[in-house]
Amino acid sequence: MSHYKYVILGGGLAAGYAAQEFVAQGISAGELCLVAAEKTLPYERPPLSKAFLAGEKSTEEVLINEPSFYADNGIVVMSGTAVTRVDFKQKELYTTGEGDPTIGYDKLLIATGAKPRTFNLPGSALSNIFYLRRIEDAQQIRQQAAEARQAVVIGGSFIAMEVTAVLQSRGVQTTMVFPEERVWQAFFTPRMSAYFTSYYQDKGVTILPGTGIASFAGHGRVRQVITQDGQALDADMVVAGIGVKPNSALFEGSGLQLKDGYVQVNRFLETNIPDVVAAGDVTLYRDLVFERPLHLEHWDNARSQAEHAARLMLGIRRAYEHVPYFFSDIFDLSYEFWGDTEGAAQAVHRGRVEDGEFSTWWLAADGRLLAAFVLNRPDEERELAPAWIKAGKKLSAESLRRPTALQEARATMGS
Repeated sequence: MSHYKYVILGGGLAAGYAAQEFVAQGISAGELCLVAAEKTLPYERPPLSKAFLAGEKSTEEVLINEPSFYADNGIVVMSGTAVTRVDFKQKELYTTGEGDPTIGYDKLLIATGAKPRTFNLPGSALSNIFYLRRIEDAQQIRQQAAEARQAVVIGGSFIAMEVTAVLQSRGVQTTMVFPEERVWQAFFTPRMSAYFTSYYQDKGVTILPGTGIASFAGHGRVRQVITQDGQALDADMVVAGIGVKPNSALFEGSGLQLKDGYVQVNRFLETNIPDVVAAGDVTLYRDLVFERPLHLEHWDNARSQAEHAARLMLGIRRAYEHVPYFFSDIFDLSYEFWGDTEGAAQAVHRGRVEDGEFSTWWLAADGRLLAAFVLNRPDEERELAPAWIKAGKKLSAESLRRPTALQEARATMGS
């Protein structure tokens, strides 16, 4: 059995940034081991539905750390090594790796991430139906897009919107299909959905809201998507962005506390098992900004939690406090978002929504700012949004609608 002071279980984004933080904090060679089922070294996830998918970046360009980083810092990397069982009492991982299949640890970071939800419908096993999560998925989609004329993207939220933008930009006539009444209904306000629908349609995308999927048709490979209302949509390829689920089956029955499949951690990112912490998409953590359990599936959270967890394992025990954040690039637009909209009583728009120059501010019933979305707006809005969310700044809808609202609010806050 091999034994390490620190072990990272997982090889995704969180693992890459945790390793980086361990090195920054000055660990010694041979103390850290990274165990990953994927064969590719930890890489950035956002480019998979953006620049990498578009063919603008190579595999090497999306790696979080250069391959030499691990060897130069004495980090043992066990790529392509699946863990089949965890014994938390003995502090051991049992793997499919060659040679000694058992890995011992003093402290463990769980960073197993999430995996895509998939269809179980007639024809869903046909080829050219893709789910985007790993770099291999993006490579296959990119390769098929070079030959395809028509594509169907199933889903109407984050990943689906980004993939649609890339495929349509590459000359593939793309149709977006989703069961909700409007684009990204769970997040966008009706005015925001209307703007993005119009924007995508102007780019040539066909959008079919309120449409469920009944089956897939073809011989060996998909040729049509059959909707629940009887439409047959021609498709050389299909990309489904219908959500993810935590990659936590390994821990069922192990004693690790799970809720709806997510690893539960406290405000420090500690699990209920001594010397075991967790970070990234697999976690349900106690958020201090919103004072409730929160689960996030974005780059910024995975990176921030991974860095925090690494410091925690090294003895720096502080509560994790962080304003949620994500960004997106679609066609020629880039937007940013901070916070969480759950519990919002109203959303206030600033600027010109119909012209794509606006921000949206979500307020609680007491006026506390919960979230903000910014697209083509002054930098001042980008700078103030996260600070005000963290501070629990109270704003009125009436004042927010005034052009000078942010300057006035900043003056009263003394910032």
